[in-house]
Order: sequence, then C-alpha cells, then structure tokens
Amino acid sequence: MIKEYFYSTLQNKNAVMFITSILFMAGILSYFNGNEVLVALLISFVGVMLVLFKKLSFKYVIFWIFVFYFGFFNSYFRIKSFDDLLKVAPLDGVIYGQITSIPNYTDDKTKFFLNVEAVDGQKLQAKTYVTLDGNCDYMIGDYVEFPAKVRLPFKSVNPSQFDYGNYLRNYNAFTASYGESGSVKLIENKETQLQWKFMKCLNNVRNGIILSHSKYLKSPNLEILGGVVFGDDAVSPPEYIKNNFINSGLLHILAASGMNVAFIFGFWFYIMRFFRLPYRLNIIGGIVMVILYTLMTGLGASVLRAALMLLFIQVGKLIDRDAHSVSLLSFVAMLLLLYNPAYINNVGFQLSFIVTFGLLTTAKVVFDKMENIKLPDWIKAGFLIPIIAQIWVAPIQMFYFNTFSTYSILANILTVPFLSVVSFGGFVSSILAVFRPIADFVCMVFDFVLKYALDAIVIISDFFAKLPNSMLTTTHPSVIQIAIFYMIVLFVTVMIQVGFNKKLMGVISLSVVLLFMSTLHFSNNKLDIIAFSVGNADAFLIKTPQDKYFIIDTAKQSYKSTTSTARFVISKYLKDRGIKDIEGMVLTHFDLDHAGGAVDLMEDLNIKHVYINSTNKENQTVKKIFDTMEAKQIPFSVVQNNSNMYSETDLVMKNYITNIKDNDNENSVITLLSYKNFDMLFTGDAGVVAFYRVKKDLPHDVEVLKVGHHGGRNVVNPDMINYLGTKVSVVSTGPNSFGHPDKITLDVLKDTDIYRTDKHNSVKITSDGDKYYVYVYDNLKRKYVKQDAYACVL
Repeated sequence: MIKEYFYSTLQNKNAVMFITSILFMAGILSYFNGNEVLVALLISFVGVMLVLFKKLSFKYVIFWIFVFYFGFFNSYFRIKSFDDLLKVAPLDGVIYGQITSIPNYTDDKTKFFLNVEAVDGQKLQAKTYVTLDGNCDYMIGDYVEFPAKVRLPFKSVNPSQFDYGNYLRNYNAFTASYGESGSVKLIENKETQLQWKFMKCLNNVRNGIILSHSKYLKSPNLEILGGVVFGDDAVSPPEYIKNNFINSGLLHILAASGMNVAFIFGFWFYIMRFFRLPYRLNIIGGIVMVILYTLMTGLGASVLRAALMLLFIQVGKLIDRDAHSVSLLSFVAMLLLLYNPAYINNVGFQLSFIVTFGLLTTAKVVFDKMENIKLPDWIKAGFLIPIIAQIWVAPIQMFYFNTFSTYSILANILTVPFLSVVSFGGFVSSILAVFRPIADFVCMVFDFVLKYALDAIVIISDFFAKLPNSMLTTTHPSVIQIAIFYMIVLFVTVMIQVGFNKKLMGVISLSVVLLFMSTLHFSNNKLDIIAFSVGNADAFLIKTPQDKYFIIDTAKQSYKSTTSTARFVISKYLKDRGIKDIEGMVLTHFDLDHAGGAVDLMEDLNIKHVYINSTNKENQTVKKIFDTMEAKQIPFSVVQNNSNMYSETDLVMKNYITNIKDNDNENSVITLLSYKNFDMLFTGDAGVVAFYRVKKDLPHDVEVLKVGHHGGRNVVNPDMINYLGTKVSVVSTGPNSFGHPDKITLDVLKDTDIYRTDKHNSVKITSDGDKYYVYVYDNLKRKYVKQDAYACVL
C-alpha cells in the first residue's frame, strides 16, 4: 500500500512539478558549488534505476535530466564572475553612478548598491556595494559622485567564515566601496530610466507615509510598523528591540514577509464579502492590494514569492481554473530562479520556500485530521501554523545562525492576532495616507488602534526574550543531516495521512537513528593546531588528543560597529562544532592585534582560565578585559617563566616570559607545546632578544615555529633557527603598512617550509606525536587540503 502510494504520488501533478523545481535548483546549486558532474551522474543513476524497475516513465527521466542541465547552464550564462571595477580594484578614486537599491541606514552608516558608470572620469560598467560613514538623504534612482575606496570583499579564508565576496556576487557586485556621506554629491541626470523614476517616486511616497506615522507612533512601534508594512530597510529598529526579537524568535516580524501578504488579502477578502462586493470584483481588488503591498516593500524574496503565488491562484479563480498548491509554489520558485539564479543563495528565499512547502504539506495534512475538533478554523490555524513553521524552519536557522529559539512557537502563536491587525491596519492606513491632505488624520486614527497591537507585540517579545535559555546555541548541521531531518518530517506527514504502517514506521525509526548517529562526535585522538587567517594579527586554536581546547591570542578588536574577527572567525568555528568550553586562553600581550577579540570570546564561550603577561591596565581595551573577567568570574594568572600551563598523557604546555619591562613585544608570553616527539613554539610578538632570555629552557628539536611579530624584523636569526631545528615556520600576517613579513626574516627562514596566512589562508597542523601533517584551507573546496607530511625529530 505504501509503495503504491509513493509511486502514484511520484507522478501526480504536484509531485511532478515539485521534483522538476528541485532538479532545476540542483542544477543551479551544482553551478555555484562546482559539482555538476557528480550530481548529474547521481540523478541519471537514480532515474535509470526507476525506469528499469518500471516505476517511472523514461520520458520523465529525460525531461528531468534536461531540467537539471537547463538550471546549470542558465546560471552559467546569467551569473557574471567579474566586472570592469573588479579588474582595477583595489583603488582610491572618485566614482560616479546610480543608486539601485533603497539606502539602508544602520549604526550611523548608509549602505546601498551602486551601478558605477565612471571612475575618475573613465567610463566603465560595474556594480559595487557602498558603505558611507554617516546618514544621507539620497534615494534609489539618484545619480551620485563621491571619493571612494574601492576594495575587494573579503573571501572565506577560514573554515566556517562568511564569504562576503560570494554574498555580493549574488547581487552581481564584485567590489565593496567606502566613503563619507558628507562628500557625496547629487548629480542631475535627465536620462534616468522610467523604472528608476517610478521607484524613486515610490520611495518618496513611502518616506512621506512613515513621516506621517512618526507623528503618532514612537520608537520602537514606528520601526515595527515600518518593517511589517514597508520591509526591513524602511526604519532601523533600536538594537535592544532587534536583540529581543531575535531571542524570542520573532525577528521575521521586523521584515515584510509572505505571512503579511496572506493577512492583507485575507482581511480585504472577508471585509469586502461582508459588504457583499461581487466575487470577481473582490478578487480583482485583492489582487490590486497585493500588488501595491509588494511594490511598497521593495520586492523582497519572501513577499515576491507569496505575492506571485497568491496572484496565480486568484487569476486561476477568475478564469475558473483550480490551482495545485505545491506545483504552484514550485512554478513560482522556478520563475524567480529563472530571472535570477542567485536567489537560491538568499536565506530569505530558502526560508520562504521551505516554510511554505511545509505549510502546504504537513500543515494541510494535520489540519485535515483536526476537522473533528470543535474549534473555529482560525483558532486551529493560529496554533498549527507557528508549530509547523518552526519545525520546517529550525534546520535552516541552525545552519546559518547556530541558534534555536526555544519559545518561538509560543511567541508566534500569541502575536498572530496582533500581527494581523498591524499588517492590515498599517497597510490600509498607508494606502490612504498617499493622499497627503488627509495623511495626518488617517495616521492619527489608525495609529490610535495600532499602538495597542504594537505594544502587545513588544511586550510578548520582551517577555519571551528575557526567559532563561530563550536562545540556544547549536552546532552547524550538515546538508546530509538537514536532508535526513526533512525526510523524517515528510515520512511522518505521510503516516499521519495514510495511517500507521509498520514499514513506514521502520523507515522513520531508521532515519531517526541515522540522524542521531550523525550528531555523535568521535575524537581523532590527535593534536590539532589551527592558525586562523585574521589579517596582520594572531589567533590560534589548539585541540589536545583528549579534546581539550586552548586559544592563543584573539585577533583584532572590532572596528566601530563591525563584528570582531574573533566573533565571525573563532566563535563561528567553535559554534559550528558545538565547542563551548575553553580550558585556557593565553593573551601573549595586550596589543590590539593579539588581545582585541578577548572580550568577545569571553562573552561567547566558557573560558576557564586566562593567562596574561602583566596586570598593567594601559588602555580602555585592557580595562574592559579585566572588567569582563571580573564580571564573569574568570580566573587569570600572570605567567611565571618556565611554568606548566597544562598537561595530559604525553602532552605538556609550558609558558615562558622574559619580564622585559620596557619592550612589551619582547615580553610576550611564549608557549611551548610538546606532544610525544612533536614540539611547536608560539612566540606572540617576541623575537631574538626574548629567545636568548629563555633559550636555556627550550628544547633543540622544535619542529614548528610560530614566527614572532607577523614576520617583522629581528624576530629570528640563523642561530635561533639552528638551535631550535625548525622545519616549518608559520607566519600570521595580512595586509599592512609595516612591511610584514620582512624580507630579511624570510631569508633567515628560507631553509624551513614557510606557511603564511596571507598567502595560504588558515593553516592547520595535525600530529600523532611521531609524524605531523600541514594543511591549508582551500576556500573553493571549503576544506583543509593536505600539503606535506613530516617525521618528528626523535
């Protein structure tokens, strides 16, 4: 029975269209990930097997293989890999072009995409993402000119690191530009295309409506209303509100979404039906409302997907054609990806597609089974939809954000009635406020009611955000784990629909076991050392054979409002792997390129002990480190020379210090890591002077040397290298104005194998105590690639 159910499902309209869209997406994803041959062979093999066992028609297999390749080649020809600006970047010059996205104002910065038409008077065609210090009043469609620093966006040079270059590539931009808002000049251009004149007019209207609402709604209500009605680029919410909405699982409220489209159409349809408006006029009016709302929000992926789906359904009703919900969702997804294949990398698109699919399948099946429960449908839907949505969204949330909102389901259930009022009331009042003579009066009347609904949303969010463990930190699930999870959910959905079945239950149980087994961590019983690529700074992670973790230095502190390197490189790596406990953190000295990220790591992780070179609170950053250690009750020690920091079977970590008071670099904490016959020396910024102070306590067989001060001058000499017997040198460096690494230093190291984080990305060293292996991070393959193997000195 179950076999027949699956095979019949495989060939119905919904399933055929859904599989078609999945294979189209597979073609696009294979283009972005470079594994098109492997995926094509897998699809062909599965298709041939189904044909041989006479479970699928040969024409379906041929058609679906064609769809896969069509998705791949459409991406290949549509997605650019460079533009004119990328060829000449980095550069400093005056750029001229047109703003092509609604400027986003956050943290006293203005951000937007710019179609560049000239640099220093030289014509070219490119697109860049602009960040300006300060806020400005320019709008989408404006032509502007300003001095800018055009830079290459950072790539993923560490495991788990966000790749800014790939992110911008999704928008056909290949550079990032930086400038000052005060230096931007508005340039008149009479050749502005009609579409940009329309978008500019729409933006003017939107800003005017928000201004009218601001007279009667204060922060944070104004920002919430702006997000719901106009999208997340309308008005930036205060940071504490944003954090509360994140922790309570209500962040989606701050951005226009597909749910809002449903609210607006639903309210319109039922109100007009109450007033006995003819059915076809009601449908047409609803279509107009949805189009207006979609335009007002700036055409976000979630809203666009929901709007297109709803429009197709309603047009079908006007011509008396039934719409298959899943096939319609699949068709809309393909339309969007046909227009821009890079949408597939957009988190909003992914969440929108997967949650809608879950609601159309799982929610529908469960809802049908609840028909005997004597409650109004809107109450049952109000409880069911948030639960099903959370089940389907959870893996994606964990994949991208390493978080799970514990109380998200309850919070969303409670906000549904208030959000529906805000969505429809905010939209209607904003439509009426287009007519400027009555705008203030309309906003005053509507906002009197909306204020209470907005207050309720804020109270609910604040309540759940402040509950213990409101936001759990999770590991980074693999694609296979996510696939198994969704397979389990779909099998459970089928069993709910067809009733209990032993075979199906067996498949579900086996899938659950596989998912559980995939989460188990098995130690490799080896020593792992990672040199993160963090620019001209230091950051190292050590994993002992008994899975104890140590951090040596923490990279640079954040610049203004940006995220610190420690957070988006080190913390992200540890979160992805479920590592929270750090046995010890060594701050070799308090220079900002070594201790800058210490506070962030103390806040993110369970640091059990901190080792420092002094208690001299020489600046505000150092004071903040001590304040954080006191607040979190983290014990610390001033390192004593030749002192044991940690030991386990066959492994010892020792610290050394010179106590040179007038040279902080030479007074860096030096750490010797010894595991069986393998040794590595970490020197911070210490050089030759410090070496001679501690030379008598160091072994003659240090296989790997972390070169001091990013390879600067006077950090090594021939005597030092000969004494240590170094085979491998690791230089942690990046773009700088100090000339690091110094040519003389590199010449001294020429007889060792030199690995530089500015050239090799992150470097990983693994040892079993008798041999050690060097790996470098390949950002295209997204993994460490083995370089060399060495035998330890016996």
